[in-house]
Amino acid sequence: MLRVRMANLTLHLDSQANSANLRLATTQGVGMLAELSAALGSLKAMSDIVKGLNASFTEAKLNEVKLDFQRALIEATQALANAQASEAAAAARIRDLEDQIVKLKDWSAEKERYALHDIGRGAFAYVPKLGMENAEPPHWLCVNCFDHGRKSALQNKGNGVGNRTIAERGLDKTFACNHCSASIQVSWNNNPVSDRNAMEKKARAPQGSD
Repeated sequence: MLRVRMANLTLHLDSQANSANLRLATTQGVGMLAELSAALGSLKAMSDIVKGLNASFTEAKLNEVKLDFQRALIEATQALANAQASEAAAAARIRDLEDQIVKLKDWSAEKERYALHDIGRGAFAYVPKLGMENAEPPHWLCVNCFDHGRKSALQNKGNGVGNRTIAERGLDKTFACNHCSASIQVSWNNNPVSDRNAMEKKARAPQGSD
């Protein structure tokens, strides 16, 4: 009976070792290779323990190697668990990189719709190119945010900012970014709609005309 148990156990360990060896040969990545190597070593150690026994060993002798066998089993289980965790982490990192690539491609296409535009008084904003508005309402985008790969529309904040007096403010208006707090001052009668109308009028005008 003991011989049968030992033979079955040997076959099981050999099967586990072969399985781990196959995974080791087909897995890429230094971290996972190291974990699977450890698992394979533990499984081989377990197999060697059983193969070292023979029919003359008694049940008592088998118990003597039980602790070593259990230790090797724990090490193999832990090594395989570590390999699985490393594989899951690598897969998550790959998915994250793939998502970043998709976002970069989307942004690359989106930013081609815009051009840096002088909106007066030394202020600049990114505006949709004529014919590329995609049915969006006229808007100005913050230059700082755009240059950092994000779209943030400048919002009309009224006349002037800061501690300037009414006289100092004059008739200008402030547009500010809610994301980075950048702000610009433009003429009181300038806004994304009037600016778009001026761009379209200029585009329709015959070449060489003012």
